[in-house]
Amino acid sequence: MAVNAGSTYENDDQQGLAHFCEHMAFNGTENFKKNDLVNYLESVGTKFGPHLNAYTSFDETVYMLQLPTDSEKILAKGFQVLEDWAHNLSFDDQEIEKERGVVISERRNGLGASERMNQKIWPILFKDSRYAVRLPIGKLDVLEKCKHETLKQFYLDWYRPDLMAVIAVGDFDMDKVEKLIRDHFTAIPSKQNPRPTQKFEVPDNNELLIAKATDKEYPYTVIGFDIKLPREKPLNQQDLRKQLGYELYNSMIGERVNELIQQADPPFTYASINYGSSYVRTRSQYTGFAIVKETGIERGLTALLEENERVKRFGFTESELKREKLSLMRNIEKQYNERDKTESRNLVNDFVDNFLTNEPAPSIEFVYEFYKKYLDTVTLDEINALAKKWYSNDGKNMVITVQAPEKPEVIIPSDEKIKSILQDISKKDLKPYEDKATDKPLMAVKPQPGKIATERKIGELNVTELVLTNGIKVILKPTDFKNDEILFSASALGGTSLVSDKDYSSALLAASLVDEGGLAEFDNITLLKMLSGKIVSVSPAISELTESFNGNCSPVDVETALQLINLYFTSPRKDPTAFASLMERYKSFIENRKSDPATAFNDTIQVTMAQYNNRKRPFTIDQLKEVDLDKAFEIYKERFSDPGDFSFYFVGNFKVDELKPMIETYLGSLPAKGKKETWKDNNERYPKGVIQKTVKRGIEPKSTVHIEYTGDAEYNMKNRMLFNALNKLLNIKLREAIREDKGGTYGVSVYGGVNHYPVQDYSVVISFNCDPKNVSDLTKTAYEVLDKIKKDGVDEKDMVKIKETFRREFEVNFKENRYWLSSLSIRYFDNENPLTILDAPKMAEALTSEEIKKAAIQYLNPKNCAKFILMPEK
Repeated sequence: MAVNAGSTYENDDQQGLAHFCEHMAFNGTENFKKNDLVNYLESVGTKFGPHLNAYTSFDETVYMLQLPTDSEKILAKGFQVLEDWAHNLSFDDQEIEKERGVVISERRNGLGASERMNQKIWPILFKDSRYAVRLPIGKLDVLEKCKHETLKQFYLDWYRPDLMAVIAVGDFDMDKVEKLIRDHFTAIPSKQNPRPTQKFEVPDNNELLIAKATDKEYPYTVIGFDIKLPREKPLNQQDLRKQLGYELYNSMIGERVNELIQQADPPFTYASINYGSSYVRTRSQYTGFAIVKETGIERGLTALLEENERVKRFGFTESELKREKLSLMRNIEKQYNERDKTESRNLVNDFVDNFLTNEPAPSIEFVYEFYKKYLDTVTLDEINALAKKWYSNDGKNMVITVQAPEKPEVIIPSDEKIKSILQDISKKDLKPYEDKATDKPLMAVKPQPGKIATERKIGELNVTELVLTNGIKVILKPTDFKNDEILFSASALGGTSLVSDKDYSSALLAASLVDEGGLAEFDNITLLKMLSGKIVSVSPAISELTESFNGNCSPVDVETALQLINLYFTSPRKDPTAFASLMERYKSFIENRKSDPATAFNDTIQVTMAQYNNRKRPFTIDQLKEVDLDKAFEIYKERFSDPGDFSFYFVGNFKVDELKPMIETYLGSLPAKGKKETWKDNNERYPKGVIQKTVKRGIEPKSTVHIEYTGDAEYNMKNRMLFNALNKLLNIKLREAIREDKGGTYGVSVYGGVNHYPVQDYSVVISFNCDPKNVSDLTKTAYEVLDKIKKDGVDEKDMVKIKETFRREFEVNFKENRYWLSSLSIRYFDNENPLTILDAPKMAEALTSEEIKKAAIQYLNPKNCAKFILMPEK
């Protein structure tokens, strides 16, 4: 359900109440008293957060509800929920006071350096507009002191039929759902003498505006520009054709800044330039931003502006345009191929935008035919004219922003200097861009194929197991879940565990360095250009216990994917330029990481729970200096030297008999040495006993509580299921107690489970943010919840929620390639029977309250528990 009203419609005494009002939708309606709504939806398998949520922005409020459609009763009740949201919220006095704490806690979660800097930047970015003074999160004094009637009034004023729409997408009978909508929403009365709606403009600025902000807790240095432009809405096919040019422009300038990032001494470590919708409805914007070294503000800003000037003067090249047209068309083809498998939530978003902003929502069939007809008609001259239309050095409607850590070595340029950089760009002697590409094939000569030594089929899973003559094992599961998708992974035992402490830092980055270096004779930039128009991704990785690959591809590009895998084994490329670039980028990201209180807190948890094991230290500049290119490349080659140790998994839309020859060619041809490796135990263990630590960092009144239970546990499927069920239960009960009853936090996070290697153990983590004054009380409440579970087990209501959530998860998961890829790789890696995948739903259904109670008693052991608390410095 979309409401065409957000924070811009708030009165002065309502700042933050549009968002507060959204929260109240989950705290009592005419047909769902207090927390009955969440309880009911959880009982039918709808999870609070992923499936049941809402958001409030400047201009709208949108509620999202995902329901199963195999029960007409559940579906009908879903529309009752929507109707209640539309005009039947209760606004119970007690519930308002409880939720007041939750909303304030959500606001508190956002406090920190970024928010403090936004408070300086946004009023300049939206100068003299309503948006500058109506940030959706609102003002603290309003949230703390607003009268209940003031909150209700926002709902009464703006939740009304002429500003609302109901959008339904899913596996249902259209006529029945339309009737449900009419039955529930036709009778909602229109408002008499409704408050008039408004269009909030962001005024032009005739001269350059500059917004600067520094903060001692900010970990990055960021520069950027925003140019305000008239809002464009595609109203006809001619407008839609223009947008093809916009997409091509964005892609091409994006590729150019990506090339700059890959220089040995890059002017920025991340950058983006883009034309598109603004933060606000009444403007489009041309914007660019970059993360730079803390001593590289002027250089980074100059480079970002220069690249726009280069495009404005010389335009793009025909070869760039040809590549981007190929890629754009291929992406549309993929969407078209998946038209009968598109997720409902993706379509819902299109229709929400259509209602809120009149954004067209054509079918993918229309879009596909439109692209086929018009994409090739978009000329280079048309696209090159866009830079002259969007970008100018005169400062009109432009805002330049600088955000940086507050420290002596960071020199923020003066306003005069920034203005001179902008003005001087137009006088610079710039060179046209040279498009260095190649028409060489990825592999000039195909390798001599190997053979399949053995083949076995598992009919119940539709899985084929292959063992190649070089020892590689290949697990194949063809599916029809997606029409244009194949997912794959591979792993072998060893990883960084086999590397000495002296070389550990080099090992950590070895795979990234190779990935950045390209393959064979092709550097990374050239390689990416060669893959234009293909949907394929392959990435190597080296973790603690394994070396591996992960990737995906379109069925038509599976041979390219296999060629890339082959080359990662046989022809990794050592590139000093890529190494230097990556080191500079890492340095930029980590040089101020400790200034962030949350990072310092998490570092403390990490090293403590690893008992200060050298391999678990937080990555620092000193550790970065230990990385050696030659050593890293040597480690990579050694870890991937024997493909015969690897197991590969392919899941997706392929035919086994068509894939087998390619597997023989590109995997079967890999030379194997016949050695069988395993990982080394480097004695990484959780600490024993009770640990309590308080970290004092940060200036905001914000605390974090992190409780972690650890110990020994047998790794098996039953225990994995029990930990999953225990996590689900804890999420429900802690949310009810700490968020809903006490209003003490925005949310509680519970995660963890049982581990297999290097030893069989477990961890369960409970974490939440709160007001420092409430740490003791809320922590006590959390422990009381755990004690009650240990004493009483799980009541019938919560067992229904847990089992129904499991059932719905399996219902969805069993039709997803990613779930099958993960499940198969886990079973084979752990030497378990893959048929146990099919046992999971029955095992979940058979869980009992007593089993979960015993698990809570055994694993939530107060004698083996660590508690970490982040408190402000003062």
